[in-house]
Amino acid sequence: MRKMLMAFCLVVPAAAFAQVDPCLSQSNTVEMNTCAKAAFDKDEKTLNETYQQLVRQITKPDQDGVRYGEVKKKLIEAQRAWVGFRKKDCDAVYTYNESGTIRDIEFLGCMRAHTEQRTKELKNFIVEK
Repeated sequence: MRKMLMAFCLVVPAAAFAQVDPCLSQSNTVEMNTCAKAAFDKDEKTLNETYQQLVRQITKPDQDGVRYGEVKKKLIEAQRAWVGFRKKDCDAVYTYNESGTIRDIEFLGCMRAHTEQRTKELKNFIVEK
């Protein structure tokens, strides 16, 4: 009995001070938008880290029949074009929903979906050591 009481006393304070993720209980559009933006920012950071890792990987002299300089040039061009495409595509989603309060969430959802897909595509090029 004493051991159970001791264990209870150790667990309760930790639980009392645990941070609750506000995104698990959104109650209005502002909170939903804030959480959607935070999720997008996290995905965008992952995309940028993946892209930078790939650029570092292909920044080397041409060898074994691979023209790394040309690959890097085309990757940079493709990424810039993709960024423009993503924005325009998701702007269309926003415009479609612009009369509703869900427009920002729909826009950020579109941005996240494209970002997650692009991150997967870039990871396919990365050679793990």
